[in-house]
Amino acid sequence: MGETGGDAKREDWDAALNRLLEGVNLDDLQIPLASDTARPRLTFSLVHDRVADQLREKIRTERMRRDAIAIVRRQFEECSFVIDQALASFVVTLLDAFHGGGEVRRLPDPREVRTRSWQVLAHRAPTRSDVREVVVTVTLGMRGLDALDRGQPALECRVGTPRNPRLVDFVPATEMRADVEDAVCRAYQDILGTLRFDPSATDLSS
Repeated sequence: MGETGGDAKREDWDAALNRLLEGVNLDDLQIPLASDTARPRLTFSLVHDRVADQLREKIRTERMRRDAIAIVRRQFEECSFVIDQALASFVVTLLDAFHGGGEVRRLPDPREVRTRSWQVLAHRAPTRSDVREVVVTVTLGMRGLDALDRGQPALECRVGTPRNPRLVDFVPATEMRADVEDAVCRAYQDILGTLRFDPSATDLSS
């Protein structure tokens, strides 16, 4: 197992190094192919300095990228907590009040945690069965984390229903709770006509 882990780390390092070396070029030195073309005289020191400048810039960019990945990973956990709370509130505020209850299931994380999923279960109409079915799904993911990915690391969240699996796609930002609650409310609107109505007397009396 140790050798396998070491091999994986070496592959990650190789990928990161290749990422730094990609695009290093000497085009700005105008090195010609034809010997009779006028060109500036080159020196080893000049070429060394140009390559070093490019590598320094790429290392700086790579450090910024790693910082961005760390931020996204932290936001992933923060947003997961927000989703837990928002879905629990959704069940209490709407499903318990008008549809005879509901429940939230947070699915097991995959081995390499880059996505996290939730299911909300409730009673569907017209059946009077006590079996609850999945009515809303929420998937939170991170993209742009691989060494050779070109895109900026970012969070993405998807809220869906059985008939509209990609009902709402959004990028959680500073107002995560508001974004999640808005998306779940839109999902509720989409499924409202398919849910069994069993309102509590307390909510009707008020």
